[in-house]
Amino acid sequence: MNKEEIYDSQVSPLMQQVIQIARDNGIAMIASFAFGHEEGGPNGEDAIRFTVTTHLPDGDGEFDERFSKSANATRNGIPLPGIKAAAELAEANPELFQAIRALPMPQQRQEYTCTLSGPVALRL
Repeated sequence: MNKEEIYDSQVSPLMQQVIQIARDNGIAMIASFAFGHEEGGPNGEDAIRFTVTTHLPDGDGEFDERFSKSANATRNGIPLPGIKAAAELAEANPELFQAIRALPMPQQRQEYTCTLSGPVALRL
């Protein structure tokens, strides 16, 4: 069984129940699954990046803005603003980028301070 067949036979029936409960009770939700595989889709299409995303509004028909952004990013591959801002910061400040990369990756949250030779500007 490939991932798509497992999704169709085992996950989808459970999700149909969850979706119906959410609809019946006006619960906004988002759920995404990626089940790509190399065997090809039922119509011969490329199946490596198969995904399914369900995005439901609340009982008033209002979509949660956070869920909308997440669904759009999942469906369309839209980069998240924080990632773009970090990339721009690294490009504009290679010294900062190198200083951050040189920091050890902590197992627990720790605080670090970087000293730069000049001001840092971040465009959002």
